[in-house]
Amino acid sequence: MISEEDWKHFKRVKADALDKCCQQVLDDVREGIDNPELSNHAKYLYLYKLVENSDKRIANIFDYNSRSKAMLQLALMKSDGLLENLQIDGFSDELQNFINSHD
Repeated sequence: MISEEDWKHFKRVKADALDKCCQQVLDDVREGIDNPELSNHAKYLYLYKLVENSDKRIANIFDYNSRSKAMLQLALMKSDGLLENLQIDGFSDELQNFINSHD
């Protein structure tokens, strides 16, 4: 379980990472919608699958927050490219080592 200070930082980092993740999804949505080579039906299928997969990704990383699960969530955020080094630097040395060792 992580310290109270790390937990407070986790909540801020999680919000930023979730926003970044959603931005990535929205960028992918725009790319699919703007693709002139796809029919409307193909765009629909692309968007349906994208949302379905993105929902699973978001749930896997961000749902069921608890101090005991925060370390795993941070490792998943890091491996998904959702954390910046500056955000990681705000955690205790122990937690930084854990996050960086699970790349």
